[in-house]
Amino acid sequence: MKLKKIAALTAAAAMAISMAVTVSAETVTIDDEYPGQWVSSGAGIKKADLEAVGGDVKIVLDVEVYDKFGLADQYLVHPIDYDNGWASRSSEEYNYEHPDTITSDTLTVKRDGWICVNKNDTQLEFVYSADDIANLGDDGLCFSCCNVIVHSATYEKADAKQATLQWVGDQEGKDYCFADLDAAAPAEEEAVEEVVEEAPAEEVVEEAAPAEEVVEEAAPAAEPAPVATTTSTATGNAPAMAVVAVMAVAAAAAVVTKRK
Repeated sequence: MKLKKIAALTAAAAMAISMAVTVSAETVTIDDEYPGQWVSSGAGIKKADLEAVGGDVKIVLDVEVYDKFGLADQYLVHPIDYDNGWASRSSEEYNYEHPDTITSDTLTVKRDGWICVNKNDTQLEFVYSADDIANLGDDGLCFSCCNVIVHSATYEKADAKQATLQWVGDQEGKDYCFADLDAAAPAEEEAVEEVVEEAPAEEVVEEAAPAEEVVEEAAPAAEPAPVATTTSTATGNAPAMAVVAVMAVAAAAAVVTKRK
C-alpha cells in the first residue's frame, strides 16, 4: 500500500509541475487577404485579451510580403491603437514618451513606427509592455500594412523585455526590405572551403616523393658484394685454394702413417 501511495503522490507531483510550466499561447486571425495600401482591417488582439495575459506580452506576427504587380518599393507593418486615431505604438517619438512600449531583438523600424519587413521574412517578434496595454482602446493592438499581409498574431506572457528598438531613416528602411540578409553566411562557408583547397597537404606529399628517388639512386651501392665473388671465380683463385687444402690434408695423413 505504501508503494502505491508513493507512486500516486509522485504522479500527482509530476502533473502539478507539468501544469505549472505549461505556457499557454493564443493565436488570433488578422487578415486572410491583403487589406490595402497603408490601411488596417481593424483586426488585432483585443485589449481584454492582452490584459488577461498578466504582464508584458510577447507577440509573433505571421506575415507575407505582397507585391502583386511587382511595383513594391518597401514592405511595412505598423502596430497601432486603432480606437485612438491609429496612434503609433512603435514610433521613436511615442517610445521616447513611453519608454520601451515595444522592444525587440530582431526588428528594424522606421522612426515613424513602421516596421520594415524583409522580402524573406515570415514572422515578426516583439514584446509589448503591460504598462501600455492600459492606454489602448477596446479593439486593442491592431496592424496597418503596406505591401504586407499579417495573417495572424500569436501572443503569450513574455519572460522578459527584449532590446530597445533601433530606429532607421526612410531609405535605410527601404534598403533593408530588399536586402539579402543570408548572403553573409555562404560567404563564410566559401572562405572556409577556399582555405581547405589552398592547404598544401597534397603538395607536401608530392614534394616528399623525391625521397623515394634517392633510395632508388642509392640502390646500386649494394652491388659491389657480388663483384668480388665474380672476380675470384674468373681468376681461378678459389680452385687454387681448394688444391692447397687437399695437399695439406694428404701431407698430414702421410706423416701419421709413417709414425704408425
